[in-house]
Amino acid sequence: MNNTRGYFIVFEGCDGCGKTTQTERLRTAIAEATGRPCLYEREPNERNAAGAIIRSGLYGGVRFLTESMAYLHVADRLEHIEFMLPLLESGTHIVCDRYYPSNMAYNSGDALSVEDIYELNRPCAMRLAPDAIVYLDVPPEVTRARREADRASEEIYDADDKQRQIRARFENALDHIAKMEGEAKIIRINAARPIDEVADEIWNRVSALLF
Repeated sequence: MNNTRGYFIVFEGCDGCGKTTQTERLRTAIAEATGRPCLYEREPNERNAAGAIIRSGLYGGVRFLTESMAYLHVADRLEHIEFMLPLLESGTHIVCDRYYPSNMAYNSGDALSVEDIYELNRPCAMRLAPDAIVYLDVPPEVTRARREADRASEEIYDADDKQRQIRARFENALDHIAKMEGEAKIIRINAARPIDEVADEIWNRVSALLF
């Protein structure tokens, strides 16, 4: 890494995998280690119309074909990159909750493959590819219990069979990204363990890759 541009770290995983907790842990650790601001971002990004529409669709407020949702995510991401790039170039670090690996895992299926959605995201990857992708892997039965404890209402992807499909597609997505962008940036974490243990492993692996 150079001495001026900020780090761009992406967290991925099924709903209930612990991203909210672990993104904040890593954000704080990076800011302390580098002495620079480190921002938390997430996708969909409600600063633009596409992100707001997606958010409403996640809870069934509006309905889309799966392939339509895939394109909406790309539009949202392109707008989000316009916001993030100047910050990164000025030296601010960003830890982002979801990026194009989630697009590939959640919106692939009969109409669009994991590889198809990666190609849709080519403009995003060319403008802003992650420096590291932290994938928190947790079995569906564990993520279900966590979601039930934290949420007042279900999202459209919360059914157990859907979560099992998404978990398998995440593996396919990460394998494809590793082939296209390099295996080194993929950090797979067993996140079914205690929070502190998971946070320590994330910091050890991210810091070894970036610093």
